[in-house]
Amino acid sequence: MTEASFSRRSFLTGAAALGSLAAVGAMAGCSPKQPGEPTAETGTGAAADTASAEGKPAWLTEAPAIDEGAVVETVDTDVLVIGAGTAGYFAACAAAENGAKTLLIEKSGNGNSVRSSALGAVNSKLQQAEGERGFIDPMEIVNDMDRYANGQVSVGLLKKWAFNSGEAIDWYTDLLTKNGMEVQLEWNMPEGTFYKDFPTGHGTNGEYPTREADVAKIMDAYIASFPGCEVRFSTPMVDLIAEDGRVTGAWAEGPDGLIRINAAKGVVVATGGYAFNQEMFADRHATRYACNGTMDAFPSCTGDGILALLRLGAYMDENPSSVSFNRCLLTADQEVGTPYEIGGDAYGYHFYASQPFLRVDAHGNRFHNESAPYDFVQSAISRKPAGEHFWHQVWDGNWKNDVPRFHTVGCSTIYMQPEGGSDHDAFPGQLDEWIEPEMEQFVADGRIVKADTLDALADALGFTGEDKENFLATCERQNENFDAQSDPDFGKEPFRLSELRTPPFYASVKSCGFTLCTTDGVVVNDDLQPLTEDGAVIEGVYAVGNDGGCFYNGTYPNLAAGLNAGKCVTFGRLVGKMLAEK
Repeated sequence: MTEASFSRRSFLTGAAALGSLAAVGAMAGCSPKQPGEPTAETGTGAAADTASAEGKPAWLTEAPAIDEGAVVETVDTDVLVIGAGTAGYFAACAAAENGAKTLLIEKSGNGNSVRSSALGAVNSKLQQAEGERGFIDPMEIVNDMDRYANGQVSVGLLKKWAFNSGEAIDWYTDLLTKNGMEVQLEWNMPEGTFYKDFPTGHGTNGEYPTREADVAKIMDAYIASFPGCEVRFSTPMVDLIAEDGRVTGAWAEGPDGLIRINAAKGVVVATGGYAFNQEMFADRHATRYACNGTMDAFPSCTGDGILALLRLGAYMDENPSSVSFNRCLLTADQEVGTPYEIGGDAYGYHFYASQPFLRVDAHGNRFHNESAPYDFVQSAISRKPAGEHFWHQVWDGNWKNDVPRFHTVGCSTIYMQPEGGSDHDAFPGQLDEWIEPEMEQFVADGRIVKADTLDALADALGFTGEDKENFLATCERQNENFDAQSDPDFGKEPFRLSELRTPPFYASVKSCGFTLCTTDGVVVNDDLQPLTEDGAVIEGVYAVGNDGGCFYNGTYPNLAAGLNAGKCVTFGRLVGKMLAEK
């Protein structure tokens, strides 16, 4: 990542992500790793053979041997929450405030906190205050999400989020207000889009760059304010404890050795999915893996909770899904499809890339509707031959007039709409003060090319012969569509068409995607309890956040900004309250 691109990325991942990179787990294999560095989960930086001799995936590790004689501490609690991320924090806070003796454990040296970019909700007080422009019909958004998933999700879980998320966000808003921080709603949605945008995003404001770390401290103090409740860091789960078919607690490794934790009311598994378990990701997300330039996930998310549940008989969502963005810039000599080998300082994080400018493939041809959700471009480019899983984004010197008209939302926002209601990280002068200098830095870094003519731009991209002819014809077609205010090729909305007539002209050298988190988890019922393949409930344990499945299928509906984080806060809070009331 270049220095120019760091600022906005930090708004999304915050200091908590930096803490995760620096944190050291207490057990072998728990230390966060840079992409490409061997780990206990991944073996090597290259994608590995995922089939074991027994026919099961190699990433499905055996249960660790436990020496009960080595236990240095036994902890008795009501509710054990494993993982101090968005879902885990909300679960622990809810359990504690409702009277349950609660222990929250986290493998990293500090909490991964609550996602500050946006928490997706329906019918919060902030939305109600905006009247019609903040209103969302719960069943409309439920059916929209079901449509994205081809019906292969639990509508009961979609409804559980839609009808309970407002209360969860109201609680969070009140907690932060009492601690001098603010939650802000993005209500300003564009009109006339084919893919509907919903005003779901509740962003967390606060001092940059520490706001997520500040939220974690607020949550830590809130949990600890209740009698018998605590948070322990550098305390990774070793495995779940199951007795007579019921989960009763977990083994964990503390700074002084092995801990047995007994949870009288239940265990909440919220370890963040498995985006940094290379073997598992390469196996389950082979197509996404091949189209990623890097990974932008928390390195602590190595599938610990999911693997422990699978060993108890749980099973995974049939189809993989993830939150993947289209914002990775590579240089000409970097290869797409080696996401664990290209680390944080080796790629360009390009927020501008989510703007719906023209995209062409390795042969100069347009290949999809650029106004579609973030990960659609990766799905479209995956149909190209190996070695061509990247695209070039193309725009001209008129881009500062195009971006306001495009009116993208959520974390793709790079322009503050004058009437207000934009994403909470938008600010006046954003195009001049941040986007333009970053663009020129990417030119200097060899990630964007710049030329005075489209012919010279084609040469700079390395197009020759028929490919160059294709590229120039595609650019001319772009101008024809703009003049006609119609896109008969892919159906992009007229207000998101742009022309290529004003020098200088720009193009990305290699645009591709990256994954922030996996969202396919273990199959759960509508109470968030893991199920076995014969439909039996695994009692005593609940899977929330990115460890629980049945909510997505193959794609992430990002036009409901903050949806995944909103699901995490809602389900975490619901499970925490339910366990406390047992």
